[in-house]
Amino acid sequence: MLNRSAVVVGPEPNFLDWLRTIGVSAESIREKRLSTDRRVYLIPACANADEGEEVVADIFQEIFLRELRAWRADASQWPDTGDFRLFARWFTIDVVLEVDDIGRGQLAEEET
Repeated sequence: MLNRSAVVVGPEPNFLDWLRTIGVSAESIREKRLSTDRRVYLIPACANADEGEEVVADIFQEIFLRELRAWRADASQWPDTGDFRLFARWFTIDVVLEVDDIGRGQLAEEET
């Protein structure tokens, strides 16, 4: 088991609607399977769900920025990333307390 917990983030319809307003085509959204894909972020190990939610509240801006950057590099088109309520409306947020690595080989960080 890793000494990490995780937060799983997935788009809500409000995020998809925003993408369309900035010119992202429905075809692009389908190609990336955005309506069903989720992204996993490793976070410090949490003892319980309340602690996990506190960590997410502390780091949500970084997650928000990464999600926006994945679609639009031009930050002038981004909403206020300091608004936790907007973040919570745009994304599902699930905290996973225990993370196991059953992959083979060393972990490696890749540029995105």
